[in-house]
Amino acid sequence: MKSYFLAVTITMFLSALFAFQNIGDVTVRFLTFEWTFPQGLWEVLIFCTGAAIMWIFSIFALFEVRGKYKQQLRQKDERIAAVESEKKTILESMAAAKNAPAAAETETPAAAKTADTVPAAGETAD
Repeated sequence: MKSYFLAVTITMFLSALFAFQNIGDVTVRFLTFEWTFPQGLWEVLIFCTGAAIMWIFSIFALFEVRGKYKQQLRQKDERIAAVESEKKTILESMAAAKNAPAAAETETPAAAKTADTVPAAGETAD
């Protein structure tokens, strides 16, 4: 920011120097208006007007770029949320898969007992 103020100060100094060195009168006609100014002052006014107009356009461009970046950020946040949801689903399925063999092992001895006590079809019970 300091360099910006330094550039503005130097530009103002050079513009004032230019205006003092070009003191001849110039008649300016625009539409139906007519003005008489010293040449240096007129050129400095035109320069300042152009700088102000470009500054206004740069503000609009800044808002446009900022809007684009906000949209990209929103899309990336949505993508992150989707990936987090997918990660949660994968972790839950892995936990369920881990618990499934343990549950199957605990059920296997019980199933074996019932198979031993219940006679198969065509067998007689002792």
